[in-house]
This record gives sequence, C-alpha cells and structure tokens, in this order.
Amino acid sequence: MEEIQMTTTEKLVSTWDACFDKESGWFPPLERALQGLTAVQACWRMDGKEMNTIKELVNHILFYKSQLLSSLTGSTDAPSTDTSFDAGTRVIREEEWQETVEKLKHIHTSIREKLSALSDQDLLSELDGVTIDQSVSNLVLHDIYHTGQIIFIRRMQGSWSV
Repeated sequence: MEEIQMTTTEKLVSTWDACFDKESGWFPPLERALQGLTAVQACWRMDGKEMNTIKELVNHILFYKSQLLSSLTGSTDAPSTDTSFDAGTRVIREEEWQETVEKLKHIHTSIREKLSALSDQDLLSELDGVTIDQSVSNLVLHDIYHTGQIIFIRRMQGSWSV
C-alpha cells in the first residue's frame, strides 16, 4: 500500500487548525477554551494577584495574529505595539467580548486561507527575517501556551468543565 505524504504546507495548516479549532486528541484548542465564556469571566482576576485576565490573553493572541496576517498580506492595518496587557481592569460588555472572540476567529481563518494558498517553497520566504514556516510554527506554540493559561484561569474561577 502506498503511503500518502503530506506537503509542508498541509502539515502547517493542520497544526494551525489543531491550535485553534480542531481537536488534536491530546490538547484542547483555543476555540474550545473560550467556548461559553462570558465577558465577566473573561475579565476575572483573582483578588490581590498579579495575573493576566483571559481578555488580556485573548487580546495578546489577537495582536500577534494580526501582525502575522499583516505580514502575509502586506497590509499595515495591524497595531505596531502590543498593549494587550495595559487594558485596565474594566469589565467589558458582553457584546464587546463576543466581538473580540469573533475577530479572533476571523483573523485566524484569514491566516489559514493565506497559508493554504502557499506552496512549500513559499513557506521558506522570510517575514521580518524569519521564514513564514517558522513564524507560523512559533505562533502555534505561542497560542497553545496561552490556551493553557486560559484553561488554568477558567479552572481557578470554576468555569472550566473537561
């Protein structure tokens, strides 16, 4: 039987999917970590503790995804400075939170579309001195790390069910 080999692009897109909305079998994707989360829960911070809120973490993830999308498209729309952790302690309205989650999904999907259209050779092109392949791989690791933090915060507040 002939073994089917995935291209580098296909592998990278599969990894991109696993970190966001496709179950990998051994770690939950970001979309599931945010599922059912309210604005109040997203803004929750343990009393007296120096820690990021889920809202801040999501805005931080959004910043880096926006940076990647801008680099892939040649756009200058993305913010140039990460201020996600300077957002203050204000609890946002539910509509604002849902808009943030939808923006995250939209940007993630837009990057996926761009990646799917690239050849293996294209992945070796550089963005800011790093290959596209490495940039995307780094961002996947970044997202998985922060997904773990989000789940940890949800467990501390009692809003995470396995």
